[in-house]
Amino acid sequence: MKLYYELSSKYQLNDNEKAISYAEQLLGLAIKKKDTTNIIYGKAMIAYSYYNLGALDKALKIYLEAHEIALTSKDPKLIDYIITHLAITYDEMRNYSKALEYYQYNIQYAEENNLPEDKMIGMLNIADMYIRMEEYDSAEYYAMKAIEFDKLSNDYLKSIAYINYGVALERNNNFDKALIYLLRGLEIQYSSDPDFAAISEAYQTISNIYVKKKQFNNALQFADSSVYNAKKSESNYYLRKGYELRSIIHKSLENNAKAYDDLKNFIDTNNKIYSEETTEKFLELQELYEAKQREAEINLLKQQSELSKESITQKNIIILGSLIILILLALFLVVYISRNRFKQKALTLLNSQNKEIEERNFQLSEMTEELKSQKEEIESHRDQLSEAFSILEKRNKDVTDSINYAQKIQNSLLPDLATIKKSLPESFIFYQARDIVSGDFYWFHQKKINGNEIKFIASIDCTGHGVPGAFMSMIADALLSQIIIELDYNQPSEILKEMDRRLRIMLKQDDSYSNDGMEIGLCRIDDRKLIFGGAGHRLIYFKNDEIHAIRDNRHSIGENFIEHQKMRFEDHYIEIDSPLTVYLFSDGIQDQFGGSNDKKYGVKRLKNYITSIHKEPLKNQEKYIKDIVINWKGNKEQVDDMLLIGFRLT
Repeated sequence: MKLYYELSSKYQLNDNEKAISYAEQLLGLAIKKKDTTNIIYGKAMIAYSYYNLGALDKALKIYLEAHEIALTSKDPKLIDYIITHLAITYDEMRNYSKALEYYQYNIQYAEENNLPEDKMIGMLNIADMYIRMEEYDSAEYYAMKAIEFDKLSNDYLKSIAYINYGVALERNNNFDKALIYLLRGLEIQYSSDPDFAAISEAYQTISNIYVKKKQFNNALQFADSSVYNAKKSESNYYLRKGYELRSIIHKSLENNAKAYDDLKNFIDTNNKIYSEETTEKFLELQELYEAKQREAEINLLKQQSELSKESITQKNIIILGSLIILILLALFLVVYISRNRFKQKALTLLNSQNKEIEERNFQLSEMTEELKSQKEEIESHRDQLSEAFSILEKRNKDVTDSINYAQKIQNSLLPDLATIKKSLPESFIFYQARDIVSGDFYWFHQKKINGNEIKFIASIDCTGHGVPGAFMSMIADALLSQIIIELDYNQPSEILKEMDRRLRIMLKQDDSYSNDGMEIGLCRIDDRKLIFGGAGHRLIYFKNDEIHAIRDNRHSIGENFIEHQKMRFEDHYIEIDSPLTVYLFSDGIQDQFGGSNDKKYGVKRLKNYITSIHKEPLKNQEKYIKDIVINWKGNKEQVDDMLLIGFRLT
């Protein structure tokens, strides 16, 4: 049984007919030995080969039978194995709701039974399904989650994870990153027993990248490799896609004859799948008939056994025996005639298949020399891929190093926290970038006006996050320093007005459409009052245990939907005649998804939480904010940069 299992597994990658043959021998021995585990594996392997050949109805029927038996075994690994393949089959049949149900069941079952590889497979399959559904963000999310398990998985699963992630990235037009992961997956495939279907998909995806870049000659090389490997895998699904892709490329290169040939091959592959499905349904009916026939024979033997136990007369035995002989003869005649009919149909089908096999053998003999040359070309291509992978990996490292260096530059522009603490002893700043660099930042300055010490503190949220947001934050820092320090502007409303004017000039917003800008909340503080001006940011403060909220201009600095001349900013005065606890914040925390229902945290929930902690010492409040963000976010991705400033004035 072990030998048959290994042989069937090997042939599943390149010869499904042999794979079925060995799996059937495995199943026959397992039934004879009453070995439940191998009965399940035998059925599953037969179903998988039918799946590869495109006979999905047949595959689904056998998988469901295997699932019924697996549930009685109570073997978690075995049950999860069948659940996975049921989900894949429903997926291929485009019954996506049923497929997702089984995939989620698969992931939950794997998690409960500590099966990390199976959980990884479930996520990969969901990613693959979302690609076919053209929901590429979801596909990229699940593929990326699957890669988190790569250190716990074998090389084969790791390569499939990289290829799936590459496919999802390509669909989202993230080409450079997609190439890195596709090449990683191919490198692993070529260093072990290759899965030609997976290799075909990787080459198809790389070809698609070059098609989108309109580099059709490069695209054609990879499409050829995809078709070649699809043929080796006997995967009609990838072969059909390969022919279709190559036809499109030939048409773009104005090779109309070759485009026509590939289109014809695409249609022939579809027809072949249909023909195979029809054959499988015919064989299924024959199998059902023979099963019923065996059941009738067993029932007849039981009746004979029961009659033999009764005390009957010799005469009755003779009469009964004669009747049985007559019935058996009649049954034999019916079965003989019916079986001959089925044999005749099967013989006709077999003759047709033999002719097809002879034609295939003739074609294979003609292709031998071509395959030899293609093998040399593939090996050369593999070396080129390895070199390209090294270049892309170095480029990725260079970009990451550059962004890390940019983070150092950005951090050097932020005000010194010790200086802020010295000027505002009761204060804290919660600051958490989504990526390495941030579009959110805080700004602080203190100076004297007519002998009086005044302080400026601001929270700024620039358009975008990551590198684009970081560039905008540097512009904002330069504008604030220029307007407040060099030009000596002191009123928040005037500072915001001047920032809006200068930013529009810097970004040439009057000449072309651009909605790049920033939201800002700016406070000026002296001994007796706080003056607040806002552009898209709100200020919350507590005085005498009452909460107050101020939101001035709802438009951001540099917003293209409104002209500069129509921008209006206002100074809001708050007397410091009793203790004030003040909060400035960007929209990062309130927009974060999480919680049990995967919803946004929301500004209302944030205000309620700040209200519950506003009396606490400010140094404790920073920890509370950090904890609530971590608990709410859970294992979800951070969606935006986060900034919250709190300080107390007495």
